[in-house]
Amino acid sequence: MRNKPSKTNDGKGTGEDVCAGHALGFPMRAELGFLPIESVTLDVFRCLCEIYTTGAVQPWEIAMREAEEKLGASEGPVLVGRVTALLRALRSERKVGFSYLSIGCQHVSPDELAVSGLLRAARAGDERALERGLKLALDGPHPSVRTQVAIRALASQQLQHINPGADATADSDSHELQKQTVQSIYLH
Repeated sequence: MRNKPSKTNDGKGTGEDVCAGHALGFPMRAELGFLPIESVTLDVFRCLCEIYTTGAVQPWEIAMREAEEKLGASEGPVLVGRVTALLRALRSERKVGFSYLSIGCQHVSPDELAVSGLLRAARAGDERALERGLKLALDGPHPSVRTQVAIRALASQQLQHINPGADATADSDSHELQKQTVQSIYLH
């Protein structure tokens, strides 16, 4: 979804902002136990989806700035490159577009959740979960080597930014990530 001002409508007239993710009942990052590197990756993914949707350069600048602020001048651009490689690979194999939310939104769309689950499975070395997730995400039985390499490369980079033991908690929640299902609206 494009960056738009939040609408004020909580049904009670209290003036609280309601974003699209909330309105659609999507889960929140905190509920899913997102690690800081997962949040940065998600925001970069969203920016890149926005580039494909609009063709504008500004989301690329935002992605680079966010990644550099969180990971530094040398690692930030690498993250953007790895997320780009993964998104390009997924787009080449997938039959439908991706649902995504605005950068910074604390909710997570179904497709964002699927990609996060794939990365968690790759980081944990859970080949069965990775294989199942790829089949679901790509609507096909055999993902290309390109997609598998892109997932593993991004997961490997994420591992460099995770404290030992922090991912163990996240991995125990990976099955919960796979169980989460919500209505999906495909935006591009």
